Amino acid sequence: MNKLYYFKEIIKVIKLSNKADKAYFPLVIIKSLVTASFPFVAIIYSAIILDGLIDGIDKSLVMSSVYKMIVIGSVLLIARTALNFICEQKNNLINLRLESEISSKTLSLDFEQLESQEIKNKISKAKQGINTGGGIGSFVNMIGLSIENIVSFIYSLVLMMTLFKVLDIANPDTITKIFNNPLMGIALILLISLSLYINYKILNKVNKLEHEVFTNTVVVNRLFGFLMNSSLDYKFSKDMRLYHVDKFISELQHKYSLDFIKNYGAYAKKAGHMMSNVGLLNHLILFSAYLIIGIKALLGLISTGEVLLLVSAITTFNTAITQFITNISTVSIQTKYLSLYDEYLKTNTNMYNGNMQIVKNNGKEYKFQFKNVSFHYPNSEEIILNDVSFDIEVGNKLAIVGPNGAGKTTLIKLLCRFYDPTKGQILLNGIDIKEYDYKEYIDLISVVFQDFRIFSTTFKENVTSGIEEEDNVVLDYLTQAGLNDRIRKLKKGIHTYIYSNFGEQGVEVSGGEAQKVAIARALYKNSPMVILDEPTSALDPISEYEIYTKFDNLVQNKTAVYISHRMASCKFCDKIIVLNKGKIIQSGSHDELLDENDGLYNKMWKAQAKYYNM
Repeated sequence: MNKLYYFKEIIKVIKLSNKADKAYFPLVIIKSLVTASFPFVAIIYSAIILDGLIDGIDKSLVMSSVYKMIVIGSVLLIARTALNFICEQKNNLINLRLESEISSKTLSLDFEQLESQEIKNKISKAKQGINTGGGIGSFVNMIGLSIENIVSFIYSLVLMMTLFKVLDIANPDTITKIFNNPLMGIALILLISLSLYINYKILNKVNKLEHEVFTNTVVVNRLFGFLMNSSLDYKFSKDMRLYHVDKFISELQHKYSLDFIKNYGAYAKKAGHMMSNVGLLNHLILFSAYLIIGIKALLGLISTGEVLLLVSAITTFNTAITQFITNISTVSIQTKYLSLYDEYLKTNTNMYNGNMQIVKNNGKEYKFQFKNVSFHYPNSEEIILNDVSFDIEVGNKLAIVGPNGAGKTTLIKLLCRFYDPTKGQILLNGIDIKEYDYKEYIDLISVVFQDFRIFSTTFKENVTSGIEEEDNVVLDYLTQAGLNDRIRKLKKGIHTYIYSNFGEQGVEVSGGEAQKVAIARALYKNSPMVILDEPTSALDPISEYEIYTKFDNLVQNKTAVYISHRMASCKFCDKIIVLNKGKIIQSGSHDELLDENDGLYNKMWKAQAKYYNM
């Protein structure tokens, strides 16, 4: 059952390889056949040439064998070199494609899944799975090596038939009778087979130990990788220096290194002891084989050329079978690693995704409703939103305000379907948003989150997400967001790289400038609804007020939602919702809420009013 399972897993990995590159596996097989044949050209012709020279045959016949050896060997050598180069390049490309598949799969999962430890560990296992032992490219190459071993084994076995040759000798002594018997060859092959069986058992144990170490250190490796990436990322360097985080990071790295060494050290000790026994056994077997060949030569039972032939054949035979067992054992354990990659790619999303199409009508009829919505995050019982109901009217400007931790950002995550409500519904034009095709639905919404990200690429690519667009159009959006002066000072304009991770002469941007790039990106998407989720938190109140004033003009034909614990946006809004501890405690216009002297909105406005009295 286990052998059948491994065979199926091997077929599965080969299919994955073919999916990445259909030519790779056939080329590996051809390379294996060529590589296996190459040494036997020299072995066979060397024996023929040596016997020819000793027996004194015509020199032209000897030289004919020399020429044949050179020509055939050269052709095989050139073919092997070319195939090695091609396969190596394809191997690198396959590994890149596998990494890309992991990224693509991650982007296709629900946002909720990405925050779970289960998925984080699955991603880590998938990455480590394709990197351990060299990944799928190396796995296929290992199968090729196994085929190469089989071919070498067959060639060697044919050449070893000389061991079974019996000479007709008159009045042989006892020793000659023993070594002139074909049973000696059979005994030698059985001895080698017994050695190989023991090798197989030991190597299986070694590989199982290695897999146990891999399983036990997945989380440690993920944490260590995170710490390493943090220490190498210059964006963390200011805090590291200012708060002496470097010492803390070093101590954690040291701790996780010790955890890894503890696991790996125990494995290395056991594996080293078992592998030394394998090596000793192989040397004893080879010594026995060479001793038998030497005695047969001394007794005149084989020629000098046949000695060379048999020594080479037995050495190659033993090496081929030993490597075959090693490779098959390695392949069987690699299937476990690579199955982690396959398992991750088969991870299903949890959220229901409808297939209802959205009628495109330029945003004139898109009405959103929260209907008795309650929510708590997975693996937590803390209620973040409690029976929330409100409408987002078409073309209106809605502000959702409240103190930190009130649940404002969670509302937007639910509206974007990063999560589904624990209770209640969110409706679009009276239909649960779960019923719509997600990609079509999400195109209706542009959001600038408070924890937005700017990528280390050009200003233009940050705005357009790589979609080709005229430079003047992109510049217009950046100008609307308030970056015109900064862009015009740059030598390459909108083609300047942000940050210096990849582009030469990349520029650093302030928090406020980064937010303006994010706002330009949201405007460029041209969705009927635009949401600002505290994107101006890095700006001072006056700059924030200016951004909101300008932004209000930019989205005047769209539905807009402003999320904030500051009040700069409220004057521009048709309706304001005050959220506190997951509940709506007030709603109305700016003037209406100010009239509620004991209300939270009034208190928040008065506390911040000095910043907006201009």
